[in-house]
Amino acid sequence: MHPNYRSILVAISISAAPLVTYAGSLECHGDIVSQGDTEEQLLEACGNPTSRDGADWLYKMPGSIPVMVTIGNGVVMFIRDAD
Repeated sequence: MHPNYRSILVAISISAAPLVTYAGSLECHGDIVSQGDTEEQLLEACGNPTSRDGADWLYKMPGSIPVMVTIGNGVVMFIRDAD
């Protein structure tokens, strides 16, 4: 592989890495919230959600894919793309 192509592929991989974090975790203001964290930890890291529908909390962070967080018994049960 040509060295310039390798550099381009590495740059694309690094820039796409934040998108992968939505499969079970959410980054807010430099903090990572994961499945199993408490509702309190989520609120401390991310603040109030954009909207709530029962146990499903929607977070729309600027420049990021909307994320749905499901809360059960005060614990983050699921984190997934809202799209």
